[in-house]
Amino acid sequence: MKQKGLVLAMMEPPAGFEEEFQDWYDTEHVPDRMSVEGYETGGRYVCYSGFPKYIALYDLSSLEEVERNPAYAKNTGQGVNAWTHRLRTKVLGRYRFTGNQIYPGPALMGGAGPAIRLLVLRFRNASETDEKHMLAGLHENFDKRSGFSQFRLYRGVETVGDYIAIVEFHTNINNNEVNPTPFGPAIKRLDLINAYVPYWRQIVLRKK
Repeated sequence: MKQKGLVLAMMEPPAGFEEEFQDWYDTEHVPDRMSVEGYETGGRYVCYSGFPKYIALYDLSSLEEVERNPAYAKNTGQGVNAWTHRLRTKVLGRYRFTGNQIYPGPALMGGAGPAIRLLVLRFRNASETDEKHMLAGLHENFDKRSGFSQFRLYRGVETVGDYIAIVEFHTNINNNEVNPTPFGPAIKRLDLINAYVPYWRQIVLRKK
């Protein structure tokens, strides 16, 4: 069974930079990413509990196959254009993650229904021996939670030792509480729990 891949990017524009940041993300960054073969889904989300403010999540058919694509290297490496380079130097809290889906393996965002809310958990400086504890904690916290749809766990590739769990909810109920105890020894690896709703650009029409 082929593992799905993930590209994740967190960041927040500084004060006075929001409009240009959204222009760049909506008109260039996301379209460029989604034009690369192997990108299966892409979406942006707004953080309502945690930092930084924005996250972008992309499901890949296979991280290894996508990384071999020259178009991927052009969009992510040193060959990015001047606008992208300038934006990267200004944003706050920037964190980028690429990884392979180790649980359940083939799931995509929204595969169990539309994701109305998300929780993103990050484990750092972890090892494969911690994975069973992460999975046990995720099952204990969410399997019977009202509105829960699915969760996926990713092992970092570029950021070795980092793990990302994405928990999806299909209702608008605020379900962002996490009991750390079921994670056992992996508790000390858990350094981020952020809650998100889907992003949409608010367009204000003004009379002339």
